[in-house]
Amino acid sequence: MNILEMLDGVIRKPVSALNAIAREKPVGWALGIFAAATLLNSLTADYAAMEELFDLQAIAPYMAVVQVISALAGLFVSTGILYLLSLIFKGSGSFWSLFSALGFAQFPIFLNPIGALLGKVGGVAAALGGLLTFGVGIWVMVLNVIALRESRSITTGASIGVYLIIIFTIGIVVTAVAVMFILAMGGAGGLHVGEAFFT
Repeated sequence: MNILEMLDGVIRKPVSALNAIAREKPVGWALGIFAAATLLNSLTADYAAMEELFDLQAIAPYMAVVQVISALAGLFVSTGILYLLSLIFKGSGSFWSLFSALGFAQFPIFLNPIGALLGKVGGVAAALGGLLTFGVGIWVMVLNVIALRESRSITTGASIGVYLIIIFTIGIVVTAVAVMFILAMGGAGGLHVGEAFFT
C-alpha cells in the first residue's frame, strides 16, 4: 500500500487498513502524519488566555516546536504503555507495528482546525465546530481501539479493556493527588487558625 491508499483506507476501511499498516510498519509516515496533525492543530489553537502573560508573536514558533516534540514523545510513551498492558491479554506483534497503527489512527485530527475556525465565527458555526471536534475525538478514539486490536492481535473487548485500565489508573492518580492537596491545604489552614487562636 502507498501512503494515499493507507490514508484512504483509514477513512473508509479502517480495520483492513490499520491491519495492513501494522504489518508493513511505515514508521516514518506514521511519525510524519502525527507530527503534521499536531503542528496544524497548534497553529489554529486559541491562545487568548496566554496573551496577557507572553508575547505570543515572539514565542509562537517555539510553542509549535515544543508541542510537536511533546506530542511525539507522548506517542512513544503511550505506545509503550499500550504494548505492555496488552501483554495481559496475550497480545502479539511488535512495538513498531503498534506505533505505526496508532500514528495513522490520528489522521482525522486534521479536521480539528476546521472546527477551531468555525468556533471563531460564532453562532451556529461555533456549535457546528464544537460538534465536529467532538465527532473527531470519538472517531480517533475508535480508531485507536482498532489500531491496538489489529496490531497486537487481541479481541475488541481486550483492546477496550487496555484503555479502560489506563483511564482507571489515571483516575486513581488524579483523585489521590487531589485528596493529598486538599488535606495539605486543610492542614495549613488549621495551622494558621491555631496560630491566630494562641496569639
